[in-house]
Amino acid sequence: MKPDANEKGRVVVSLAGHDAGVWYAVLGTEPDGRLRLCDGENHKLLKPKIKRSKHVRPLPLTVPVDGKGGSGGPVTDGDIRKALKEARLAYEAATAFQPKADPVQDKEEEALVQE
Repeated sequence: MKPDANEKGRVVVSLAGHDAGVWYAVLGTEPDGRLRLCDGENHKLLKPKIKRSKHVRPLPLTVPVDGKGGSGGPVTDGDIRKALKEARLAYEAATAFQPKADPVQDKEEEALVQE
């Protein structure tokens, strides 16, 4: 099942615009369905990035965006930055070791099947 981009705390990657490739945490949605996004650096909790959901790719990761942060108080921009960094490292480590198809071997197998 594909992750829901509208879920609060969902990690998404921007696909379009000058910020393509930037990882964000979803803070919530606007009444018109656009997402409020925060990366803790350029787009902070008090002034989130507003982006359409079709311009982001949701990942199967979530980070805490409300409640208590690392310092025991409310979640801060530093907590968001740290959580996104850890999520990115974990995601890249998990997907880096997946075997990829070898195009040369695939062509060789196709040639053997056709003969």
